[in-house]
Amino acid sequence: MNFVSLNIYKKAMTHSLSIFGKNIFDLNYQDLELFFHTEQEEKLNLEFKSYVNQGTHKEKESVIKKSVCALLNSEGGIIIWGAPIETKDTNGNTKASGNLTPFDSGLDKDKLINTLSDSIIPMPIGIKANFLNDGNGKFVIIIEVEKSIERPHQYDNRYYVRLDGQTRVAPHYLIKALIKSQDFPVIRGHIKLKKIQISGNDIFLTFRYLLFNTSQFNNEKNAFIRIVIHPGDIYINQALMNNPYDKDFPLISHGRPIMSSFVIKLNPSQIQNKIDIIFQFGGEKSPSKVSTYKYDIMKNFVSGDVTDENIYLVEKRENSLPSDVSNNTDDDNIKQLLDL
Repeated sequence: MNFVSLNIYKKAMTHSLSIFGKNIFDLNYQDLELFFHTEQEEKLNLEFKSYVNQGTHKEKESVIKKSVCALLNSEGGIIIWGAPIETKDTNGNTKASGNLTPFDSGLDKDKLINTLSDSIIPMPIGIKANFLNDGNGKFVIIIEVEKSIERPHQYDNRYYVRLDGQTRVAPHYLIKALIKSQDFPVIRGHIKLKKIQISGNDIFLTFRYLLFNTSQFNNEKNAFIRIVIHPGDIYINQALMNNPYDKDFPLISHGRPIMSSFVIKLNPSQIQNKIDIIFQFGGEKSPSKVSTYKYDIMKNFVSGDVTDENIYLVEKRENSLPSDVSNNTDDDNIKQLLDL
């Protein structure tokens, strides 16, 4: 693929095309009804905003401005304003399905774009909006935001970003990086139970771990993982490993995720216990994150391939910053380490 065709491809592959299979101005109301016929989950580049009766339209509009600001400062994406009423699962993931919540915005496309542009500093470009009519004079609004080359942007004197599927006030390190025009690769780490086996009195649990770089044009260097389990022993390729288990990777690109397996061996005295797994990861340019899991293997014990790990999951929290997991200050953490 030559330089010209590469640029055409990048331009053509919009967020709307990636998510819906259509460009934003080709979408209609029925497309969204079909989209939410099955349960959908928010992502780094996809945010749902239902239009419910609580709060004023101005307050709802303010939430949209925060979301647009966050997408400008991140990788861009789609906001569906008038999505079905959102729910959160036990792991805190936002999902939506069922009936849309159309509304009369009192704005047209140009007024909405102008309102967003006037509220966000510096004035953004690359925002598109399409008003999808439900046939009764009400609308669901699709807003598509491109990653901004003028980052960082702020709304109401705050900087917002999308981190792991949520709009948040930007942490200090990220604001500094945005001001310096440094892009951080966005690394996601996941673990999944794949198989349960019995050998004698012992149980062997096979897990797959995955590191995925969601930044298409920003590679991560010198990445690392750390896996901590309790109880049990960690085996890789039938060899006993240290617990914690550490491994480094020279490079993670968007097209080459890191994926491998490890096994937890449980002896008879450990089988009745719940299994805790801490999966920590990061790299040279991206902040350290942690995914935590708790499994109860005896809850629905069946040996063999695991088709649905949720029957064993008790808790799952993925891709959190250390500050989201603990309320400890850096001084608290230093004191705890020194007191060990």
